[in-house]
Amino acid sequence: MSWQNIRGHDAVVDHFRKLIANDRLPHAMLFVGPPSVGKSTFARALARALLCSTNPPEMLNPCGQCPACKQVDAETHPDLVIVRRPEEKQVIPVNTIREDVCEKLALRPMMGKNRVAIVEDADYLNEESSNAFLKTLEEPGPGSVLILIGTSPDNQLDTINSRCQLVKFQPLSAENIKEILIEKHLTNDPEETRRLAEGAEGSIARALALADQDYRGLFESVISDLCDSSRPVAPNIALKIESHVKNCNKEPAVQRRRAILLMEDLSRFFREVLWAGAGLASPGGDSHRERHALAMAQVCEPEDLFIMADRTMLSIGQIQSNGNMGLVFSAWAADICHTLQQSASVN
Repeated sequence: MSWQNIRGHDAVVDHFRKLIANDRLPHAMLFVGPPSVGKSTFARALARALLCSTNPPEMLNPCGQCPACKQVDAETHPDLVIVRRPEEKQVIPVNTIREDVCEKLALRPMMGKNRVAIVEDADYLNEESSNAFLKTLEEPGPGSVLILIGTSPDNQLDTINSRCQLVKFQPLSAENIKEILIEKHLTNDPEETRRLAEGAEGSIARALALADQDYRGLFESVISDLCDSSRPVAPNIALKIESHVKNCNKEPAVQRRRAILLMEDLSRFFREVLWAGAGLASPGGDSHRERHALAMAQVCEPEDLFIMADRTMLSIGQIQSNGNMGLVFSAWAADICHTLQQSASVN
């Protein structure tokens, strides 16, 4: 996991090189930016550089071959702690922060100069969990480095924001995403690669989903159901979505990420319907989406589209809070279909 494998964040890499060269690496940082742009990948690369046993931390250039680098990759390094929100929890438990992060960061490093803790899903820290960091943030242990990963500083308490250096990550460029798609051999067609990269809106996870034929087939089927009938059948739509999500992977966390991606895509589609009604083309040049967006624009009032987009975003929050996905899909489909039927009856 070298810096060469991290695309789109050269300015952030240069920033850290200057910090370390001047011996000013913060002991606590908050990485923020859109989902799936490389924040976690960057955090691990930084941990690898700080813990590498061949090249000193000052070089910020992990060798990738020493036992320490390999242990970081396997998440087994004794001076590395990685914390995520448990799948069955709505927040990161305060005991996890106290025992797995704060207590371990207070200890001296076992193998080198640094001890690194990475807290993913920092948006799911509640007040108690956030305040558990207070002593660690004000009295850091020797060589300790804490990295919190979230989407926005607005999701963090002042306890965190005032004591962490903010590091912002921007969406990936279409060119970056095209390079990743080609590298992963996901498409050989230049026009398809361009369409996927432009439609990804800076997110590699979204690009990968759009490249997945099963996912694209599901999305196209759902919007066809919503647009091609004056009375879309909500239970059928909900069952179709639930079946796809459950079949995409056995891991609940992966299923939830896929469900969130789909709901985000549907929310974008309602936005594209607004654009179609105003005579504007949607990004990416997807003819299937454009055709159905135009069809829906002809029967929906803008107010109804805002309602459907908001209702879809509500479903995303419910999925993120570990709501029962079958119930979330059923309620969403019922509400969306009801709104569509009302809008069609008026027009």
